[in-house]
Amino acid sequence: MVLVSAQEGDKIENEILNYSDSESQVISKGRKLLTDSFIKGDIEKVSEIRDYLLRELNQKDYIALYPGEQWMILYWTGEFSVLVDSLQSFYAQDLERYEHKITPSQDQLYLKLVERSWEEIVRLERDIIDSSLDQETKGFLILHLNYMISGEPLNQITQQKINDIADLFLKKYPSGNYEEFVRNNIRFKFKASNWGFAFDFFGGYAAQTDELTSQFKNGFAIGHGFDIEYKRFSLFLRNYIGFSRTLQDMEFEGAIWEKDMQVRQFLPEASLGYAVLDNKQLKLSSFAGIGGVGYTPTESDIEDRPELDDVQIGFATALNIGANLDIKLKWNTGALLPNDKTYWFLRFRYGYTMPQMKNYPGYNGNSHYFNIGIGGVFRGTKRDL
Repeated sequence: MVLVSAQEGDKIENEILNYSDSESQVISKGRKLLTDSFIKGDIEKVSEIRDYLLRELNQKDYIALYPGEQWMILYWTGEFSVLVDSLQSFYAQDLERYEHKITPSQDQLYLKLVERSWEEIVRLERDIIDSSLDQETKGFLILHLNYMISGEPLNQITQQKINDIADLFLKKYPSGNYEEFVRNNIRFKFKASNWGFAFDFFGGYAAQTDELTSQFKNGFAIGHGFDIEYKRFSLFLRNYIGFSRTLQDMEFEGAIWEKDMQVRQFLPEASLGYAVLDNKQLKLSSFAGIGGVGYTPTESDIEDRPELDDVQIGFATALNIGANLDIKLKWNTGALLPNDKTYWFLRFRYGYTMPQMKNYPGYNGNSHYFNIGIGGVFRGTKRDL
């Protein structure tokens, strides 16, 4: 334990109380003087104070002026070549230098720079246009000036408007000197990622063909699906349960599955689909895949008639083809995933199932099914550069 005498304690206290010439305090006073000079319109004085702060105080451990403040002042002083060099060097090299520095006390300097620049934006843009810069650089600085004023704290210019201006600039100068800078630092557009997933719950109707029409009634079905999406492709994973009844007595070894008893049709499916149409209202996907088909008595009938426990038609491999039509619903999907590939949908699905019943004589036939379901598809959002 270190013991400090009362006399030494008083000395430290006095030193603290009288400590008034620190870099932080000088920076704070300099920024206030710069703010007052700017409000008065004394741009020459602003330039002098700026130069002093950057030369004497914007050192290794301290920030005297933030980069954004320096850039806004350069627009007012008309030092456009210095401004361009500063912008390019900052994003290429200087960004990391600011991460661990001591920041200035909170004040209104940046706010006043932005407010007055918004009020005088026409004049500032005219100064850029009348300069001796090349046309591409003039367009870039006008875009950057508007970007600096956009958003907080004024909210007079939206990011969408900035994106629109940036798109026009990039269209005019597609391989220009500032293309990469604009895409990475000014234009903030987002799009859906290539990967996504979806789910749905459905109900519907199934119709048998050929020999199956004499064995089982047509019936309704329920189920659920899970989709994995990549670009326009989808992997449809579905679990389908059909509800039907027998149309005649069917004799099996040791048991008779009697007429008009309940039937459960199971149809698990994995199909690969492709969206042949995908717009703001509709998505139409064709698909083909493989699955299985099985017809069994219900659990309750098996409990009453244990001899039915071994009764089952299938499981047999089945081939599937068909199409989905998704009607995109206008429900709000929230702000977390704001893209046109995230939405709720009403799904109409037609499928044609072809069981391979070689080992089940008398049960050859296929199935049509029609489903209506509701679900959602979700994709993440990524930067559109």
